Amino acid sequence: MSQFNLDQSKCNSCGSCVSNCPLGHVEMINNYPQTIPETSCSSCGHCEAGCSEGAINISGPNLEPPLINISSEISPEDMGNYMRNRRSIRNYKKNTIPRKTIEEIMDIVRFAPSGVNQQPINWIIIEDPEKVKVLAGLCIRWMEKLVDSNSPLAQVLPMESLIKVSKTGSDPILRGSPHVFIAKAQDDQGSAVTDGVIALSHLELALPSFDLGSCWAGFLKMASDYEPIREFLGLKENELFIGALMVGYPDCTFYRVPKREKLSVKYI
Repeated sequence: MSQFNLDQSKCNSCGSCVSNCPLGHVEMINNYPQTIPETSCSSCGHCEAGCSEGAINISGPNLEPPLINISSEISPEDMGNYMRNRRSIRNYKKNTIPRKTIEEIMDIVRFAPSGVNQQPINWIIIEDPEKVKVLAGLCIRWMEKLVDSNSPLAQVLPMESLIKVSKTGSDPILRGSPHVFIAKAQDDQGSAVTDGVIALSHLELALPSFDLGSCWAGFLKMASDYEPIREFLGLKENELFIGALMVGYPDCTFYRVPKREKLSVKYI
């Protein structure tokens, strides 16, 4: 459980911590902020981050890193160009990503927002390309079972075609990516699915800054309840497979932003 710590010698009694607290856990008493016992703290850190004097420290056994000053200044044009240039990558070099780089990326992703700051998302990261191949093969086996049973899903999706392509040695499921990043959570946490999609989206946007690319592994997600896949990933009965990205160094180049339909929006 986190703890609110105040250095009164630094506090200027501005009250920013009170106004920034989303749960009303902090109030001004005798000109200094104090926590209200009957309320709860989500460890979001807004009070600490918004304190101009650095008078507040939120401590806890699992909280890191310490408060640091970083710039978030980026022009709308630069941000727009960066986001518009995001592409789904389906051709990868064989190079694997160094563990240190993966850790740098995930240190960014762990700051993705989550409902009431529960931070329910855990990760499975497949580092070994051979294991990625095994996982892709299990997806194909799942498709074969659906085709054999004349499943309606197999009639909607081009499963027979994907199975045929896989027999040529190509990987139509995970596209020969060297890595797969999987978001998971305990299935009893209400906002976990939304939180996982947000975290995966943060990961997808962070990767190009490391000269990496990704693609949402939709077929793997569809097959994620297949027991051999759950066993391969070591998923427990109460763990939820939320989504996955295939990740690696792109073996393709894009020279322009593709066309998209006009924005549809209703202002009220």
